[in-house]
Amino acid sequence: MTTLILVRHAQSAPSPDLPERDFPLSELGFRQAIELAPVLAELGVDALASSPYLRAVETLRPFAEQAGLPIATDEDLRERRLAGAWTDLATAEEAQAAIRRMHADLDFCLEGGETGRACIARFDAALARIVAANPGRTVAVGSHGGVLGHLLARHAPLEGDFWRRIRNPHIFVFDAVAELRWTGERTLDGSPGVREG
Repeated sequence: MTTLILVRHAQSAPSPDLPERDFPLSELGFRQAIELAPVLAELGVDALASSPYLRAVETLRPFAEQAGLPIATDEDLRERRLAGAWTDLATAEEAQAAIRRMHADLDFCLEGGETGRACIARFDAALARIVAANPGRTVAVGSHGGVLGHLLARHAPLEGDFWRRIRNPHIFVFDAVAELRWTGERTLDGSPGVREG
């Protein structure tokens, strides 16, 4: 059996001066990535895969360096693109309303964005490739809150704005047998998990 340790990246530092894929970790995010390393070791991680987005790779890097493991990147692990540009949403209220609708309606997207169905399809394909390439291993997979939220909603009855409870970073454990099975989660800051909220 392959185990997937899905990791939402540590806190990032978004900037309108950078493409979204190049947003780095914040100072706190770098500390969180260092704190994450012993947790991944404790979970027995022996392979790494990640979204190519910088914040996801940087989250796994301290563990990768300690364990001497390469980080394989897969474009299909990237965040869901809700709109053509991250500045398309003028206010925080508009952004929250769009995110709420994004989780409620898998066919919704703003101009230039990606539907939830398209996001889930390519994320599922990436996870299937990771499982096929790593039989019997424990793979930490660096990814993002939006795409992970879609995955979680398919595996448990989650109500309300559950996606607000996905922390930076946040670990979700899945066993891959015939299909994925969500078996646990863990936050570094001690906050309740997605299912506990």
